[in-house]
Amino acid sequence: MERVDIPVTQPYEVMIGRGLINDSEVLLKPFIEGRKVLIVTEENVEGHGYLKNLKDNLNKISDQITFLCLPPGEAQKSILMVERIISYLAELHFSRDDVLIALGGGVIGDLVGFTASIYLRGIDYIQIPTTFLAAIDSSVGGKTAVDIAQGKNLVGAFHHPVAVLCDINTFETLPTSVFEDGCSELIKYAMIMNEPLLQYLVDREEPLNAKSLDLVEIVKECVIMKKNIVIEDEFDQGLRQLLNFGHTLGHALEQSSKYHISHGRGVALGMLVFTKMAVSQTYITEDFPLIFKKLLDEYHLLGEKPHYTAEQLIKVMQSDKKRRSDQMTIVLPSEFGHCELKVVDIKTFQNWFEKEWDSYEIHKRN
Repeated sequence: MERVDIPVTQPYEVMIGRGLINDSEVLLKPFIEGRKVLIVTEENVEGHGYLKNLKDNLNKISDQITFLCLPPGEAQKSILMVERIISYLAELHFSRDDVLIALGGGVIGDLVGFTASIYLRGIDYIQIPTTFLAAIDSSVGGKTAVDIAQGKNLVGAFHHPVAVLCDINTFETLPTSVFEDGCSELIKYAMIMNEPLLQYLVDREEPLNAKSLDLVEIVKECVIMKKNIVIEDEFDQGLRQLLNFGHTLGHALEQSSKYHISHGRGVALGMLVFTKMAVSQTYITEDFPLIFKKLLDEYHLLGEKPHYTAEQLIKVMQSDKKRRSDQMTIVLPSEFGHCELKVVDIKTFQNWFEKEWDSYEIHKRN
């Protein structure tokens, strides 16, 4: 098992390995013993037996384990669902001494983290990510949020977990497309600040998959990158915004499609369009998007261009958290494995984006 310490205002540890849910009795004992525990998960995770396995292990150290199982999908990240969980916690007489567990992907992690941040002004929670994407990104760093009609993640708080338990074996039951969504975030990490990792992904003989022998090390590498960014900019005022590469457009595509476009696919398209934007502004050379597109294609992250107009997408992007008054902070590549933050006025951004979107075509792979 690998361990990564996250030394923030509320320090915690990320545990990474195979079969860790089987060892949760020992690994989570310091955070569970003698406390009430509510595990929040979703139906797909329960269907694979992970909820039962976790409960069976935690019941050995606490006789107050309850659970709530939600339908899958982004629709659960809502104020209404937060209210439902809070009401259930109140019915169970949860106090500040008790703990929530998020067992699932990014939706469950964000929802449970935000609920924990506001119930009784903040209680402890544990992240147990069951998707590749959640393991390398959303489970670490303490950013929690839910969606509202006007935009994705617009209601949120910074609230770190007390522990993250990442059982790599859970990735093996993911649909291939969901694992590939996680690969989109992996490629993002490599693009923004890790040239050796980016070259490694480009040079692989075959794409990464859920059974790859190097998966534990890759998750650890991403968590260390996230750690280094978070301890430098815990509250997302500067460097941490690099993690938004591809997300400005990605979130707009998710929201516009009512989340039929997945997070990973939206981010992948966002990264590629903004990479082409960097070419048009002479930040990088013209050959870079070709290399990058080939990598995204290897993970089946690109499909046909969505039918939304530039005007429609700009309207959604202008509600993004990264907008400040009449300016927008965007992330653009400046070299292979390196990105930079660019602050541009809204009108300039609109012109740049319209040009790239209107001229851009993506064709399905043969």
